[in-house]
Amino acid sequence: MKFRSLSFLLTLFFLWTVLSVHAQVVINEISYNPPESGNDSLEYIELYNAGVSPVNIDGWHFTKGVVDTFPNIVMNGGDYYVTAIRASAMENVFGITVRQWISGALSNSGETILLVDASGNLVDSVAYKKVDPWPTDPNGLGPSLELIDAAHDNNDGTNWQASGAGTGVIINGHEVKGTPGAENSSGSSGGPAVTIDLANFLFTPKNAVVKLLDLVRWVNNEPVSHNVDGKQDTYPGNPESFFSGVPAAGPWQYDYVPALTGYYQYQCDLHVFNGMVGTLGVYDPLTYTDFPLRILRLTDGVNGDHIYDGVPTRVTGVVHGINFLPTGYSFYVIDQDNVGINVFSSTPGSYTVHQGDKVTVSGVINQFNGLLEIVPDAIDVLSTSNPLVSPLTTDVVTEEKEGSYLHTTYSSLDSIVATAASGFNVYIKQPSGAQMLVRVDADLGLDSTAIVDLVGAELFGVGTQFDPSFPYTSGYQLQLTSWSPGAGLNFIPEDAITMSPNPVSDELHFQSDRIIERLDLIALDGKQMVTQNVKAENETLKVNSLAAGLYIVRAITADGIWTSKVMVER
Repeated sequence: MKFRSLSFLLTLFFLWTVLSVHAQVVINEISYNPPESGNDSLEYIELYNAGVSPVNIDGWHFTKGVVDTFPNIVMNGGDYYVTAIRASAMENVFGITVRQWISGALSNSGETILLVDASGNLVDSVAYKKVDPWPTDPNGLGPSLELIDAAHDNNDGTNWQASGAGTGVIINGHEVKGTPGAENSSGSSGGPAVTIDLANFLFTPKNAVVKLLDLVRWVNNEPVSHNVDGKQDTYPGNPESFFSGVPAAGPWQYDYVPALTGYYQYQCDLHVFNGMVGTLGVYDPLTYTDFPLRILRLTDGVNGDHIYDGVPTRVTGVVHGINFLPTGYSFYVIDQDNVGINVFSSTPGSYTVHQGDKVTVSGVINQFNGLLEIVPDAIDVLSTSNPLVSPLTTDVVTEEKEGSYLHTTYSSLDSIVATAASGFNVYIKQPSGAQMLVRVDADLGLDSTAIVDLVGAELFGVGTQFDPSFPYTSGYQLQLTSWSPGAGLNFIPEDAITMSPNPVSDELHFQSDRIIERLDLIALDGKQMVTQNVKAENETLKVNSLAAGLYIVRAITADGIWTSKVMVER
């Protein structure tokens, strides 16, 4: 019994010794997506013996990640061992001799690398990722992934850094960085917050937004001469100057860290007249940075996605219309250039909304279903009873007209769609034949039966949007704020035409001293149920095929439009 106990203890000690030695060796550096095009030649995995005892790695192999089995190699304490996808490329770039693994490649999307010993016992495992909290620069922007502290969990993304050790080798506009076979660097200063490509005589993205002290990188991979000119001599409104130098063919990259907040413009000096210009918005996340409303309205140019989303800022303008959300805030402020924004909050503040108030709103930019909003932290009234801007006459609402004060003519009704207690949507047609969606909020005090009476009216409102799905390129509408009788389509008095009986079940009779040209019977959802050409002072309209309910009656005469309501009974 004593012998068996001693044997068991010796076995436990042996296993503890083996596992302890194994635990000294960690996956210490990974290059999974170097900045190469096509097949990568600079992928590598570095092992590090973090202990003091030597470790023989003969027969150790990967079961996940790549295919490789190590030869009879002893790693002393503090030693590094590198295996790579192509040994010759590693020698060319880093000047070191490494092992070339048997087959396979590392995933650019992230994967698990699993290392076992000759007996299949786990040595180390790292499940690296390309997204936060893992460093993102190693995903194609030049640096490798380096472990910060070998004594801590190497599956914790915050325990890894982007290498800051440059090689001077530029590939596709990015410097290759890494420390294979050597001590890890002190880390990079962080990769670019945005990388702007110079290609096809364009800056892509053309408009970008970054935080104060973020790194901005421009990359020219073309054999075409370009530069980045944001000097104050070229753009006096820039908060400070930045300049890449004289135009030069690629490949090259230019890095700039803005030290002042504000709105910057820049150009390629050789191709500015080809439209090769760009903008950069720089904000301080700890305070409100002032940007003109026209700048805050900038999108990515492709998806209708507002690029200033999440930026703390201040906007100033005059209130146009009412508060469409009495339980909180939903109203529009518009500047002197007819550029506006919705002020939205689900909870009310101390400010009471009045049309004509000039206000400054401090808050954070948000995008909701495509609509640009500012969520207010504070609303300060600068003056009251200010005039509204002159409306833009239009027959279509677009992204460029969102937030602007608009005018259109309501020449005919297409349909009405109720949206519960919040109001209803009206599809109208303008004299041009174009269809427009008009949003009538319940707080405007206009019901769906009265909307027919407005045929011929001049409608005023703010361009808005409701598109619940990405990429937010549809759902544009006119948010109605006011209306007035049209100049070309007049209403005639209600007593100009006599209609009977009301209610009616079979025939509806009309009498007038005016020539009635046409009679329309319209359901409350806007659908035109009956249309009858008349050309007479007296006429009868058959309604016996209609379902019971309330209908709108419209008569067209040479003098104008007459409307009324009739109840059909069954």
